[in-house]
Amino acid sequence: MSTLTTTKPKSETKLNEVISDIISVVKENPEIASVIFTVNSKLEKGFHSYIKARDFEFVSDEPESLGGTDTGPNPVEYVLGALAACQEIVIKAHAGQLGIDLKSVKVNASGDLDLHGFFALSDTRPGFTKVRYQTFIETEENDPDKLQKLKDLATNNCPVLDIIQNPVPVSGEVTFISN
Repeated sequence: MSTLTTTKPKSETKLNEVISDIISVVKENPEIASVIFTVNSKLEKGFHSYIKARDFEFVSDEPESLGGTDTGPNPVEYVLGALAACQEIVIKAHAGQLGIDLKSVKVNASGDLDLHGFFALSDTRPGFTKVRYQTFIETEENDPDKLQKLKDLATNNCPVLDIIQNPVPVSGEVTFISN
């Protein structure tokens, strides 16, 4: 008679160790918990923007139906993508800490936007009027307390969901440069 023993892949174990280490460091040094994320963007042609975040470059454009050349997602699609990816990251990070093995995490997100606001044709807000998402977690975990804790963490500790749901102080300015 043989028994099958499964272990977490090294990458999963390493990920859980990294998250545990980060949590420990932040607990011991709360002053290092504040981080700043920065992007730079430049409109090149039409609605095509080149965006740089850390060492990554990506583009944003509008679909042809909205005057673009459809060479990349538009900014509001990036917001929805950020929400979906953030949900997945939060779930993955916390599942490991809770001892929950995940088979998969998938998120579908959509948002309603009224072009009257974008084109200043009415007082309608220019951003999303409603955002919906559905998160699918595949796991063999059946402990209802662990699953509820993971669900609570996914809905209460997702930075992008928090940004979308709650007003965030924003400051900025528009500067004209002439040659």
